[in-house]
Amino acid sequence: MGFIFFPRLEHSCANVRHCPHLGGASLSMVVSAANANSQHIEMLYGQLAAEREAVHRLVEQNSQLQQQLEQARRELRAERQRRFTKDRPAVVEQPVVVPLRKRRKKRGAPVGHPGRYRPQPTVWNRVIEVAAPNVCPHCGGAVREHPHRPPDDHLQEDVVDGRPQVILYRHAAARCRHCRLWVRQAGEGELLGKRIGPHARAMAAFLHNEIGVSARKVPRAIEGLTGLGFTSATFLEFEADLARQAKPVVQDILAKISSTENTVHADETYWSLDGKRAFFWIHATGRYVHFHCSRSRAGKVSRRILGDHFAGILVTDCYAGYDAQPARAKQKCLAHLTRTARDWHQVVPEKSLAWAYFEKVKSWVTRACRFHRRRNTLDDLRIRAETGWLRKELQRLLETETHDHDRTCRLQKRLGRYATEWLTFLDRPETPPTNNHAEMLLRSLVILRKITFGNRSEAGARRTARLMTVMTTAKRHGHRALDIYYRMAVDPPDRVLRHLYSGP
Repeated sequence: MGFIFFPRLEHSCANVRHCPHLGGASLSMVVSAANANSQHIEMLYGQLAAEREAVHRLVEQNSQLQQQLEQARRELRAERQRRFTKDRPAVVEQPVVVPLRKRRKKRGAPVGHPGRYRPQPTVWNRVIEVAAPNVCPHCGGAVREHPHRPPDDHLQEDVVDGRPQVILYRHAAARCRHCRLWVRQAGEGELLGKRIGPHARAMAAFLHNEIGVSARKVPRAIEGLTGLGFTSATFLEFEADLARQAKPVVQDILAKISSTENTVHADETYWSLDGKRAFFWIHATGRYVHFHCSRSRAGKVSRRILGDHFAGILVTDCYAGYDAQPARAKQKCLAHLTRTARDWHQVVPEKSLAWAYFEKVKSWVTRACRFHRRRNTLDDLRIRAETGWLRKELQRLLETETHDHDRTCRLQKRLGRYATEWLTFLDRPETPPTNNHAEMLLRSLVILRKITFGNRSEAGARRTARLMTVMTTAKRHGHRALDIYYRMAVDPPDRVLRHLYSGP
């Protein structure tokens, strides 16, 4: 709707071109502006009507797609009923009732899929006769043998000398006089009630923890190398059994580490646990290594591992979590210090005071490490001279003016915070000035993390920690990982400990 002018009359207003009520504007300008605004409003109404039509078409299309989706679901449900329930009556759909408590998923193959069963071997390579035990393994009572009864046969598949073999263990029939249970003892290399032998289990654990093969690829690797096949779930059962056997061994190793008065190296690295951040802690001496997985990186984890009465010498980096750890003495890693100085050396102006300060720190650390390596070849006079210079140089580094750059101030504060823990190795020659021992032991775990992407559960991380502890400690005592895993599978924990500490 537009505004128009009326024809000029004899009683028309004389102020049409400069109306005082319109701020001096002319009536023609006001009318033209009103006409333009009405045209813009009509254009907006037209656009709004077009958008409403487009939305209406999309709503209709969405409803059609919903109907097609429901139809496809009904057809798929009917097809599954025809395929997987051949002779069953038609199932009448009932309203879905959501339970108050979430039900656990049933184990095994889904409905309609055949479960995987390990075929029973019909041909075997060896037959081993196993005598009846002298005493009952359950109650310790006397055992009576029944020769008139047929023997109890046990087939076990294993990998012997790189080849798959089927061994038949033939147990004599025997019964306990006291508890009236039928008993038998394990033969050589036999795992009672197990279908796969200890050699294959040890090989699977070795491939996973030492080589770094993922849990899904370990069965494929063993089947391709030896011809013995099993599933990934079976492999996880192997590791669970080995970890259960390794628990007393790990406890004994931890007791030796926490009760020592010698040097203990401690460090940590991050780990993926069910897609979330966790941490692996390592505490190691020269011959004993202990791994522990925790979701926390707080220092209380290390204090809980070593105990509140730890009396050894603790070698760590500058992580503040170790500050509250009780110890007879502490040594901070000089390698971490020179690494920080090297990195910050590149971000300061060349030939500046900060640049010169970082150079002094690096030369001081280099001389300290060189002195520790050559200490046994130096005489007493040279040792006193080097020791005195290192202490004086540390004091000079603490008293140097470092106000030209914030990185220099930060490094000097770190030196002052642990001023009494940088040169502990001077008074205790058995203590190294760096924490490279723990860093090297963590390297295999870091490689395993990059390949397998951690664990999916805390139970899996606990198994990894136990198996890594036993394997690394065995290697420190001169044993092979395959041998110690085999011993853990067939021997009780006390015999495993005797074999572990006996040396090669």
